[in-house]
Amino acid sequence: MESNEQSDITFSFVVPAFNEQEGLEHFYGRLKVVADQLDESYEIVFVNDGSTDDTATVIRRLREMDPRVKCVEFSRNFGHQVAVTAGYDFAQGKAVISLDADCQHPPELIPDLVARWREGFEVVCTVRKDTDGLSRFHRWVGHVTCRVIRIATGADLTNLADFRLLDHKVVRALRDHREHARFVRGLVHWVGFRKTTVPYQAERRAAGAPGYTLRQLVNMSTAGVFNYSLLPLRLAGFAGAALLGISALYAILAVLLWPLGLAPSAAVSVAFIFVAMFALQFLLMGVLGEYVGRIFEEAKARPLYILRETVGFETKEQDTADREEKEPQDEWAVYT
Repeated sequence: MESNEQSDITFSFVVPAFNEQEGLEHFYGRLKVVADQLDESYEIVFVNDGSTDDTATVIRRLREMDPRVKCVEFSRNFGHQVAVTAGYDFAQGKAVISLDADCQHPPELIPDLVARWREGFEVVCTVRKDTDGLSRFHRWVGHVTCRVIRIATGADLTNLADFRLLDHKVVRALRDHREHARFVRGLVHWVGFRKTTVPYQAERRAAGAPGYTLRQLVNMSTAGVFNYSLLPLRLAGFAGAALLGISALYAILAVLLWPLGLAPSAAVSVAFIFVAMFALQFLLMGVLGEYVGRIFEEAKARPLYILRETVGFETKEQDTADREEKEPQDEWAVYT
């Protein structure tokens, strides 16, 4: 993969797209106006995340008009976080700016991100103040997700979006992290570097339905917790200790009340003990199962994504082809 230092591209715009045919040209028009005003070389890397509509056709039409448009196309839908990862893998700019194609991440904010980067910040994140048209339920789910992650990991990612600018040093660091349960916001927080934030007002989607489903939000929440914290395991231990303490207290009270004839019956005592034991066992099995399941997924060592094709990366594609011809065993090295 080509190093950023060898590239003459200043800005890479990474744009995950899933079924965005209706609003993609409008988004591109807004982004191009802003990118041209930066007066620096740039590329626009669309990542087609297995779209089932004509998103791929629209991207190709945009490339015919603008050679700075490039495309990474997946063989199927791998999810938003993997699409962002693929964009980082292929981006060649000295600064990489990721934003969604639905216009909820306003391209007009990009000059502010660039200004912070030029001040010396290597990670410039955006903090969402509000989102036009977002349902109360989705707001609540997002709030709960951030709260759970903050309690489990200590990292306050409240209202942080995947609309961010990363220096090429940060992108190189992220490329070394290939866990399958992707949570890019957590990774960006974990790798460090000099950070700052810029607030923004999220707009309504330009067209189409929201890309994030409830299932994806839940997956992101669990990835944020289990990838970066041992707190669930520790909570299971605390729960076991608490149940043990309650059982001990129950036993002491039963012994003290026995001479007074007020002790619970033997059947109640046995039932209480069995309920406590089974509750503790199922809790521990669930938590351990979550961690073991993630170990199992990583042990399979599957690639994060599979490419159908790439467009606009001729030099990179030739380098990859030459390497595969010499070293066939490294077939998936660029994807894993």
